[in-house]
Amino acid sequence: LRNSLVVAAAMQKVQSLGYTDAIVGDGADELFGGYSFMWGCADDEALWKDKRDKMCAKWTFATEALASSYGVTVHGPFMEPAFVEWAIQNTERSDCIGSGQICLTFGGEAIEHETGKMCLRQAFATVASWRRKDPIEVGSGITVIGHDAFWIDRIPDDIFAEESAALLAKGFVIKNKEHLINFRSFETIFGENGARVPTKTR
Repeated sequence: LRNSLVVAAAMQKVQSLGYTDAIVGDGADELFGGYSFMWGCADDEALWKDKRDKMCAKWTFATEALASSYGVTVHGPFMEPAFVEWAIQNTERSDCIGSGQICLTFGGEAIEHETGKMCLRQAFATVASWRRKDPIEVGSGITVIGHDAFWIDRIPDDIFAEESAALLAKGFVIKNKEHLINFRSFETIFGENGARVPTKTR
C-alpha cells in the first residue's frame, strides 16, 4: 500500500506539471534480479531462472490504474511483451546478479557489494546506475507514516486507544495509527465492515 501511495503521488505530480504520459520502470527488478531476495541460488542457475520466470509470469502492477486516475498514460518498456520474451530467453542469473562498486548512501563512497540488475547497471551509465537498490517506500521516505508521531495531529493517542479497542471488539486488530488511517479509508469506500462488497470475505 505504501508503494502505491508513492506511485499515486508521482502521477499526481505528473498531472500537475501538465504532462499526459510517463515512462516507468516496472518489471526491471523482477526480470533482472533487482530484489535482494533474488540473489540466492548461486550454485543453481536453473532453479534461479525457474523462480524468476514464474514470478514474471504472475506479476501485477498497480501503476497503470493509478496513473489513469490522474489522466496519465504510462509506458513500461520492461513490460513490453517482446522485451519480456527476450529477457526470459536470454538472461541467466550470472547476467543479473554480481558484485560491483555500489554507493550505499547518496554521494557516499562506492564499495564492492553484491547487487542485482547488473546488465542494466552496465548498459546505462547514469548517476543512479550504481546506487543501492531500495524499495520505493524507503527511497521516497514514506516510511515516516509508520511512526505514530506522524499522525498525532489527526489521531490523538486517546482517540487511537478508543477506536482500536472498539475495532478489536469487532475482530479487527489495529496495529498502529497508519493502520487505523487505512482502515478508516477502507470503510469510507467500502462501507462499515465492507458492507458494500458483501461477497468479499474478510
